[in-house]
Amino acid sequence: QAKTLFPYTTLFRSEIHFDHIRAFVNDGASEIDNIAPMCQTHNLQKGRLPLEDFRIKLRLDEFFRKGQGLTLKHELEYFKEKGIISNFSETVYHKQTDNEIELEIQNKKETYKLYTCPTTKWKYFYANLPVNVINSDDDEDGKIGLQPRYLIQDKVFDLYRHFQRNTVLHPSIARLYQNKILVFDGQHKIAAMLWGERKEFELKIYIDP
Repeated sequence: QAKTLFPYTTLFRSEIHFDHIRAFVNDGASEIDNIAPMCQTHNLQKGRLPLEDFRIKLRLDEFFRKGQGLTLKHELEYFKEKGIISNFSETVYHKQTDNEIELEIQNKKETYKLYTCPTTKWKYFYANLPVNVINSDDDEDGKIGLQPRYLIQDKVFDLYRHFQRNTVLHPSIARLYQNKILVFDGQHKIAAMLWGERKEFELKIYIDP
């Protein structure tokens, strides 16, 4: 059948399969609008995944081939290189009182209520911030960052799929340090949501702890 429908199959390195876009085992219909040609290699790798999820998985494979020890910063760099985001780690200017903090981001100002941790006495606030100002709290310029771990590919992909159906219940945690928003806990959440095209993220932000 492949030879009949695709007379130039010999141009491909792999045999052509006809894939159920929505998997047959997940009640995907064997009808023309749910069928797509796919090379044998990718069809076997796709398994039960929906087509869009499999495309994300292939892009994740490409990203993680960049090397070992990748963090949210490396993913942000990758997204910028691909033109998916315009920028990241932009400077955030702020003014602080005892009870409030005003952030200036991209010439826009917004005020947030300050809270105090009863144990450490550190000040913090909650905010939804754009990807343009976020970065990972990595070691840089001889200074020790607070980011203790690297991204795990399977965890990023599993969270990406989870957040397609479920709400994010807890914010990622960051610090405001030298006019930068640096994420040190919950980087997998942000990394996963970036693949889902999220551009703003819920953060709990400590002020220079």
